[in-house]
Amino acid sequence: MISALPSNLRSLVERIDAAIKKWPIQVSLDHAIKWVLQFDKDDYSLAVKIIEHLDVLGAAQIRSALEVAHTKLVRKISEKGFPMKGNNTLFAAVGSSAKSGALIAYHYRVTADIPEDNFVSSDEEDQLDLSRIENIVLVDDVIGSGKTIAKEVSRVAEEVYSLSRTRNIFVLTVAGYDDGIKHVLDGTGASVVTALEYNVRDTVANLDAVFYQGMPMSERSAALESIKRYCRVVSSSGLGFMDLGGLLVFDHNTPNTTLPIIWSNSKGWLPLFPRAAKIPGAAKVLKSAEDERKKTAGAKTVVNPIVERKTAELTLFVEGKVDEIFVDYFLSKQDLSRRINVGNVNAIALGGLYQSTKLLELLQTSKKHAIFVLDNDMYAKRASARLNDLNEVHVMHLKPSFIAMLDIERVYASKERFPDLPDTFSNIEDAKWLHEVERATIKRGPVLASSERIVQFIDEFLDPAKYDQFCDDLRKEADKVFPNSSDG
Repeated sequence: MISALPSNLRSLVERIDAAIKKWPIQVSLDHAIKWVLQFDKDDYSLAVKIIEHLDVLGAAQIRSALEVAHTKLVRKISEKGFPMKGNNTLFAAVGSSAKSGALIAYHYRVTADIPEDNFVSSDEEDQLDLSRIENIVLVDDVIGSGKTIAKEVSRVAEEVYSLSRTRNIFVLTVAGYDDGIKHVLDGTGASVVTALEYNVRDTVANLDAVFYQGMPMSERSAALESIKRYCRVVSSSGLGFMDLGGLLVFDHNTPNTTLPIIWSNSKGWLPLFPRAAKIPGAAKVLKSAEDERKKTAGAKTVVNPIVERKTAELTLFVEGKVDEIFVDYFLSKQDLSRRINVGNVNAIALGGLYQSTKLLELLQTSKKHAIFVLDNDMYAKRASARLNDLNEVHVMHLKPSFIAMLDIERVYASKERFPDLPDTFSNIEDAKWLHEVERATIKRGPVLASSERIVQFIDEFLDPAKYDQFCDDLRKEADKVFPNSSDG
């Protein structure tokens, strides 16, 4: 076939051959050339450039990445106070029908040498029992825009977080784009663990991306428009789902956030890596949560029951991941459980879920002991107005936020370490100013990657008097949760 190629493509064959030989997935030169031939002759070199910049992961690369992700997961689970041991951690693929999640879950189980019983298989819906579970890990291949995973995690979280006993939820993926990871964090509060972190410079959507290196700025916009034109021929999603413009391919499937011209077979287009259809997947957590709720609801109701407060479990629902890090620090380093006289305290970041109508409805009917610990700004007050209308839902507002519990004057005394601090010291009640302080100190980088640094920062600058006040306020709120406690 090569001898019959147009001269302007024959000159590119060596580049195509060199690129596909580096891939861990075998693709014939003939197939790659046929894919390039679908482009206009003036765009052959652009098609070859796409081939050269694809990040193709085979089984060996995926398992290597999962080894990294597993070490991160073990550490994060330990930080939440329920280390992986025995069979206390459940793993399930994201979604009720996700071939990618199921296959990654298999790779992960083999790589991390996790007992098969700890994974939910597609035929175990009726057998799954959450009673022994303390950690739930939802597994998938990639976080692209984050919207699909956030939606699925939200469904699981609404059910699981409203159960009488709290479990921690984690998301583990081979790869993830930073904006998508942030979307999952902000929308669900779940902890995210990913081995390979990408950003917009790893896509074609950004003109400063690696893809365009060596190309004059005057030509970059034209190249991007050409790519968009071809993508629109085969897909209504432009550069892929949410116009991400990804260049990532797995051996088992291609994410829908990758350029559609890589995976689509629409309108007769020959895909370079076909996207697999979905098959029944492995996540069956929701039904088990429903069964547990029914079992609890069916138990005999005791009017004004006496609760052994020193052995009881209390969940503190907070807004974001930084808030959760604060509470986890208080629990591990500042003896919070003893200070409020409750046996077991858990912190759960809800993200956008703290406004979830379904979660609130489920909490209202459950026997869960929980307190919403919210900021004292207008957004939190608006949310708490809805919470206060519900029976058995307890809300405590901070004074006015977790960051305000630090000795801000001492932080400013170390201003050379935090050059982005606002120039002037303001009123501690000024929410906008506090937000700027938080961005300059705690949120200088991705929260998940900076959790150890954030803990060190809290440890250095926590104001003991403010922490004492927080404990006093929380204990009073806990008194309302356990009004008839034998230890109150």
